[in-house]
Amino acid sequence: MLLDVQNLKVSYGNIEALHGVSFNIDKGEIVTLIGANGAGKTSTLLSLARLARPEAPAITGGDIIYDGKSILKTEPHTLIQNHLLALVPEGRHIFGNLSVQENLHLAAFPHRHDPRRAEIVEETQALVFELFPRLKERRRQRGELLSGGEQQMLAVGRALMTGSGFIMLDEPSMGLAPKLMYEMFRALRRLNQEKGITILVVEQNAKVALEFAGRGYVLKTGEIIASGASEELMANPDVKKAYLGG
Repeated sequence: MLLDVQNLKVSYGNIEALHGVSFNIDKGEIVTLIGANGAGKTSTLLSLARLARPEAPAITGGDIIYDGKSILKTEPHTLIQNHLLALVPEGRHIFGNLSVQENLHLAAFPHRHDPRRAEIVEETQALVFELFPRLKERRRQRGELLSGGEQQMLAVGRALMTGSGFIMLDEPSMGLAPKLMYEMFRALRRLNQEKGITILVVEQNAKVALEFAGRGYVLKTGEIIASGASEELMANPDVKKAYLGG
């Protein structure tokens, strides 16, 4: 088991956002966490990424076990530096004043002490450009001039540049045209199949997420209310009614 979230409780001040959430992910899996706005999906990802900032939640209970070790006291930069996990945040948060290539190279900082740094950066950038040819065409263009879909591709590419074997994505389909959305998910599936990268995707678009992932968890007001193989969840009457429009 790569990730084991145990009875996780998190709060924003006096408001508890997660009320004892537990789930797990095996290495090489694609897992989705679906739910409506306010269900606690982003709070879960921010907690896993160990982000410490005013808008991030405080963990008040439970544990996060990554590869057999608790990461509750691990600093965010240490997770990245050790190539453990990377977060593709909602809203992308790329550096708009930097070019596509500069954004990618900046994200490669975990490799800065590796004697093979230049080779690793070159190889990973080539992979990013192979997955997303649009980025190669626009590699010298400033990030703020990219379309929303291209910015999302860049955000994924930036996560790949860290060398992390586990990538978490927060609402990757938000604001994307269907064609670009499916292009994005095809690229992610290829990364999983060919590179063995473990993926956790948080999505409001439950249908797309369940078609993409092998397993899923349904989060409602801070609690897991259903889980199972994607096919099972898509056939679940309650899930269909609440999240699939069925």
